[in-house]
Amino acid sequence: MNKIPIVFTFDKRIIPAASIAIKSLVESADCDTIYDIYILHSDIELKYQKEISKLTDKTRHTVSFKYVDSKIFKNYKKSSHSWSEIVYYRLLIADYLPMLDKAIYSDCDVFFKQDLSEVYNVNIENYEIAAVAAEKNTKDAIGHKYFPENQNEFIYWSGFLVLNCKKIREENYFEKFQTTALKFKDRLRFFDLDVINITCNNIFSLPFKYCTLESVYEYSDIEKSKDYKYLKEVYTKEELNEAKNHPAIIHYAGELGKPWRRKKIPAYYKKMIIELPHGLKKFTFRDFRKRLFSKL
Repeated sequence: MNKIPIVFTFDKRIIPAASIAIKSLVESADCDTIYDIYILHSDIELKYQKEISKLTDKTRHTVSFKYVDSKIFKNYKKSSHSWSEIVYYRLLIADYLPMLDKAIYSDCDVFFKQDLSEVYNVNIENYEIAAVAAEKNTKDAIGHKYFPENQNEFIYWSGFLVLNCKKIREENYFEKFQTTALKFKDRLRFFDLDVINITCNNIFSLPFKYCTLESVYEYSDIEKSKDYKYLKEVYTKEELNEAKNHPAIIHYAGELGKPWRRKKIPAYYKKMIIELPHGLKKFTFRDFRKRLFSKL
C-alpha cells in the first residue's frame, strides 16, 4: 500500500470547495493508495470538522485537524479577502507535522483526476520542494512578479507542492521563510508564492498536469487561453495538450475564476456539490454575490 500524507490549509470561508477537493482526492485514489489528510486551520468549528471527516467514512483514508494560531503571521503582508494569513500556513507544514519526512501540499480550489502516488514518489532528496513551473523567471514575466533575488530558472506555482519536510526542518526553512516574508513585505505581490520562490533555490520541476489551469482544460484551442502567453515559454504545445487531455489536477486559478461562484458551474463540479453532505454546503455571502454578477 502507498501511504501518502497530504495537507490542506483553509478557513471556514472555503469549506465547500475544500470538501470537493478532498472528495475528488479520495475518489480518484488507486486501490492501493491510502491518504492521510491533514488540515491546518484557525477557525473551523468542531461541527464542520466532523462533517469533513465523514468524507472518508468507510474508506481506508483518514482526516485530522491541527489548529494554527493566526497571530503567528500578524506582521505578514496579506489582504482582507482571499489572501489572508491562511496562505502562509503551507510554510509551517514541516514544523507543525514533525512526524512527516515528506508530504504533499495542495490548494483547495482544485479537482483531483488522478492518483498521486507517482508524484509523491519522485526523488527530491536534494531539493527543498517539488513544484510546477509557471513561467520563465525574467524581467519580462507576464503572470507573476519578477524578483532579481529569485535565483531559479522558473517562477513556480505554490498551489501544489511535494515537500521534503526532513530537509526543510533540518535547514530551518521556516525561519528563512519568515526572514524573506518580512524583508520583502512591501514588494510581495503573490505572498506565499513570492516567499517560496525567493527562499528556495533547489526546486524540482513537476509536470504541468499537476497544475492544469482550467482555462487550458476547458478551451478547445489552448492558444485562446490568456495563460498561454507565458505558458508557451515553458511548455511545448504538445505538453500542454497532454495535460489538457490527461490532467492529474484541475486548478481553478486564472481568468475563469472559481467554479462555485459561477452561474454555469461545470457539470462534473456541480455533481460534486450536489453529492456533498448538506452540512458542508456552507457558501458565503461573497460566493453568492459573485455568482449573481458572474458573466460565466
